[in-house]
Amino acid sequence: MTKVKYEIEINAPIEQVYEYYTNPDNIKEAWPQDIVKESHSLSNSKNEEGSEMKVKGEYMGREDEMILQVTDKEQNKRLITEQKDGPFKYWKSVQEFNGSQDITHIIHSIDYELPSSGKIVNFLSGDGANNKIEKGLQQAAQTVKQKLESQSS
Repeated sequence: MTKVKYEIEINAPIEQVYEYYTNPDNIKEAWPQDIVKESHSLSNSKNEEGSEMKVKGEYMGREDEMILQVTDKEQNKRLITEQKDGPFKYWKSVQEFNGSQDITHIIHSIDYELPSSGKIVNFLSGDGANNKIEKGLQQAAQTVKQKLESQSS
């Protein structure tokens, strides 16, 4: 299993950061276009435990889609999603939030495992996948930071 982790501070209230960061409709806005092409909620309630979202993108050089399910949520504190269906053998995203009225600290980690065979393995090694996911995680956090900090000022 591989773990990718990124931490960032955003100068905006925790409620605002949590709402934006955990909204499935914003995933495609934040992540690099060469990774995420489309994202949206499949459930009426966004980000409630048990709700699902679809993220369509380019994973390991091939277009594919993941169905993610919210497995744990604590408002303004934590959101955990896990792959229910998709190209990875295992995928779990943990977003943790803490802060004050002015600054929010986010720790976002992704645990994943590539399948041992199939189209993903044919296109990219583990290091390539790791680099792309890590880069995507960092770029998404920076994009959210710029957007929310420009709204706050």
